[in-house]
Amino acid sequence: MRRLALMVVATLLTVVWALPAYADVVADEATYTVAVAADGTLAVTQTLTFPAAPGEIVQVLPTSAESDSDGTRRFVITDVAVEPDAATVATSHVPGGIEVRIASDTADPLTLSYTVAGATFASRDASGDLTVVAWPVLSGLSVGVGSVTGTVTGPAVAQLIDCQSGPVGSVGKCALTSAGTVDSADATFQDGARVAGEQVVLTVGYPATHVAVTEDLVHRWSLDRAFTLGWRQTLAALAAAVVGGAVLVLLYRRTGFDEADGASSPVALFTPVGDGEAVLRPVEGVRPGHVGTLADETVDPVDITATLIDLAVRGHLRIVELPRTAHGATDWRLERRTGGDETAAFETRMLEAVAPIGGSTLVSELPAAVSGALPEVRDALYDDVVRRGWFASRPDSTRSTWRRIGVVALAVAVLAAALLIAFTSLGLLALVLLGLGAATLWLADQMPRRTAKGTAALSGLRTLAGQLATVPTRQLPRDRELEEASRVLGYAVVLGGTRRWLEALVEFDADQSPDPTALDWYHAPDTWHLRDLPSSLAQFITTVQGLLISR
Repeated sequence: MRRLALMVVATLLTVVWALPAYADVVADEATYTVAVAADGTLAVTQTLTFPAAPGEIVQVLPTSAESDSDGTRRFVITDVAVEPDAATVATSHVPGGIEVRIASDTADPLTLSYTVAGATFASRDASGDLTVVAWPVLSGLSVGVGSVTGTVTGPAVAQLIDCQSGPVGSVGKCALTSAGTVDSADATFQDGARVAGEQVVLTVGYPATHVAVTEDLVHRWSLDRAFTLGWRQTLAALAAAVVGGAVLVLLYRRTGFDEADGASSPVALFTPVGDGEAVLRPVEGVRPGHVGTLADETVDPVDITATLIDLAVRGHLRIVELPRTAHGATDWRLERRTGGDETAAFETRMLEAVAPIGGSTLVSELPAAVSGALPEVRDALYDDVVRRGWFASRPDSTRSTWRRIGVVALAVAVLAAALLIAFTSLGLLALVLLGLGAATLWLADQMPRRTAKGTAALSGLRTLAGQLATVPTRQLPRDRELEEASRVLGYAVVLGGTRRWLEALVEFDADQSPDPTALDWYHAPDTWHLRDLPSSLAQFITTVQGLLISR
């Protein structure tokens, strides 16, 4: 047992004594030969000379390197071999490289050879196109070296030489470099001592006609690269903008641009009824709801509000302003009456919802009363403007169709833009596609197309709007001023000028006594005067529109 213990101790002392000897080994010299082939591959030979047996050394040959062009160059290393044969070698793949482990118990020089593909890339200088060879001849070595020398051979004279050495990330110039000449085409380089882990990176250029490019560049994503403003990227974006814009303009002209024949068709006229007297009369039963829908191609709260006022003026409803407390909100009761003229389909449905025959509804309860009927009112009004020949199809259906097209176009544009920005440098094209998709969606509301008859009616509508703003209110027939001024209100609510015609009603109040029932269509509390009508009706319009919008 004593003899066995002594043997174990002796063995451990021998191992411990030997390890520092290998760990302190530094190669006297590292000599390199880099042979550049016409196909762009490099045959690299590294010879390390040691003063004593190095034991095990490790070197990592890189399989990738960062590029200045926001990318990573990938290399393929093959034909790894080591001399002398007495040395043992093992290779394995590690992140970013191939690890070569060499074990040698002799002081013989160790020669590592391998072939590299992917180390040449295209460039250009004053003399023309170049193929540049860039390779870290010394890299990832686990032992230091006393000096570095090397030669680069190739199929032509080396036109430039650059050699950088030092710690990774903090390299400087090599001690000596020499480019090729006519007499000696090979490039040479020398450098001083390098510690373990430092590198020597060699860069040599050849005419592009003599050495092929083998670069395998994998681009890294960056915002700058995605939005590169090169001529190719700009040309692609400009072409997409021109072609896409032209298609949208063509679609709009074919589908959304109003037809026109230069005619003007009146929708309502101030008709003379006496010497210096005129009254407003609609043409072919055109109501304020029709006017509003024709003007903006949409049935909106202002059209519904104008319709309620017009129905009241025509005797189908009565608007009754209710008394209120000092701090209470104003409310109105809408009472059903028997009118003296025929109602359009949308007006009939509105009357049935607001106040069935013999019934009434408070304005504060209006949202609940019309919630189920408003879609039917809109449908009937849209159908009516189509029946009159103002639109080839219902404006709401046209908008819905083009909104679906716009949503699809924008979704496709977003997907295409995401892919372009993520994987290419065509970010500018991506922005153009997004703009075209958004423009398609925006055009949806512009697509309802008026027929030639509708365009003529729209021209007449503009004429009416001008008349409402300019026709003297004093030309209304005497003794019928209140009635005829009231007939204007529904159209003025839609086209503008409401205040002007309400003030005209006030002018016809000739006394200071209250006027709660002076208007057949609008009744108010006992202390109410006709001069209060502008304020009362403004509140009514604002309240009704607000309630319809909020429902």
